[in-house]
Amino acid sequence: MKITLISPYPDITAFGIRTISAYLKQHEHKTQLIFIPDPYGDNLVFGVKRYDDKVLEDMIPLCSDSDLIGITLMTNFYEGAVQITKKLKSGVKAPVIWGGIHATIRPEESLEHADMVCVGDGEEAVLEVVSRMEKGESYCDVRNIWVKENGDIVRNLPRNLSRDLDVYPRPDYSPEEQHILHEGKIKPLTYDLIKKYLERGTVLSGYLKKTGYQTMTGRGCSHKCTYCINDTLKGMYNNENYLRWRSTVHVIDELLWVKENLPYVGFIWISDDAFFARPKKNLEEFCKEYKEKINLPFSCLASLITISEEKMEMLVDAGLVYLQMGVETGSAKIQELFNRKQMNNERLMKAFNIINKYKDRMFPPSYDFILDVPYETDEDKIESLKLIARIPKPFHLQPFSLVLYPGTKLYEMAKNDGMIRDEKKQIYEKSYTMRDPSYLNLLIILSRNGRFPSPLLKFLLSSPTVDIFNSKPMKPVFKWFYTGLRNTYRTAKKLAGIPIWTPLEAHC
Repeated sequence: MKITLISPYPDITAFGIRTISAYLKQHEHKTQLIFIPDPYGDNLVFGVKRYDDKVLEDMIPLCSDSDLIGITLMTNFYEGAVQITKKLKSGVKAPVIWGGIHATIRPEESLEHADMVCVGDGEEAVLEVVSRMEKGESYCDVRNIWVKENGDIVRNLPRNLSRDLDVYPRPDYSPEEQHILHEGKIKPLTYDLIKKYLERGTVLSGYLKKTGYQTMTGRGCSHKCTYCINDTLKGMYNNENYLRWRSTVHVIDELLWVKENLPYVGFIWISDDAFFARPKKNLEEFCKEYKEKINLPFSCLASLITISEEKMEMLVDAGLVYLQMGVETGSAKIQELFNRKQMNNERLMKAFNIINKYKDRMFPPSYDFILDVPYETDEDKIESLKLIARIPKPFHLQPFSLVLYPGTKLYEMAKNDGMIRDEKKQIYEKSYTMRDPSYLNLLIILSRNGRFPSPLLKFLLSSPTVDIFNSKPMKPVFKWFYTGLRNTYRTAKKLAGIPIWTPLEAHC
């Protein structure tokens, strides 16, 4: 059987479909990967088609001999996935299956366009569908798969999560039967193009001045944040076996392949949602093997309740040079709203101070903040800014505008409270880069490189100053200034060859 897997994501990592591809090949099926990076990335334009018709027309002959076509998507790539699916259905007979987060959370909506939907992990479910198709058998009762049958939706139960992630091969980076939308045309994805896209493919590549390779050593998250889909996914499996890890041997084998076949890679980006949550003994083993056999700088994500001096020391010794951590807010009220009450400012300051001890051995860490929360008051925002003024330098901030993704508890709350009036505009075609141009948001933007003087920030947060600059008559002025600053920043990044988009992660 031949299966074509399509990714609309801005980078070529696409860990999910690359792993599914490798797993299908392991079971003697043929695969084809097509990367058609959304031309808008996270800089969405409401109501505008994502792709030129000519580009999608070029996909039809590539897919004409496929037995199954899969498309992976997140919510803000929904419109692009609809456009791709319609075009394929106009010229290709193979059924189309959607997978990924959006298909998992909104399977009924996805089935308005796709022939079937994969809900949850895809490797075993897709393999079973393909195996049954090959034998001419029905696949309507395959677990994790929802299908339309005689106008009705067959909602199959989720299959048990695999505890052993080592059964899945390393991601498929073989350039055979892989294509990419490059310079307006779909072309074979050669090793030269892989290099080109990895060079510019991550935010960190521009920041660290090295070519990065992105991977995941586990699946799931230990937290239950209300703005994050991980909490909902846990519920699908009754909170059992959701956080899982690949073995150290399995990860090291992948990275040894990278060193041999992609020798230009200068650092490894571990994009697990909570890498620090690995058990201590497991982390010790990883650090020992990584230092001995890989010995490249690496970065990872951390959550403050899993950070400790002991873990920091062993990871920095193994090569950790960059850390990203979700702070999200400095307001106790919003911390409770986010189900992060245990991640209070006292614990945050403790984590900041532990990380800061390694400032001479690492690049400045990045701390994520969530802006534009519908339940947030100006006082809550000021609390976040006061916390920022206390963070030990150096650091960077990554401020994200909240997107109320379907399926999250925060989405359900906002929906019930009448705060979501136009899902397409407020959610499907909203990016977390679309921050509200307000005075208080501007202060966070000015603080993002960690060099903004704390005494000045505290002065700008004082009552008389906030009362004046955050007043209604001043809002147009700050909107104009904020927009100009953002456009200048984007232009500078573009000229420097740094991608404007940022990775879609659930930073906890």
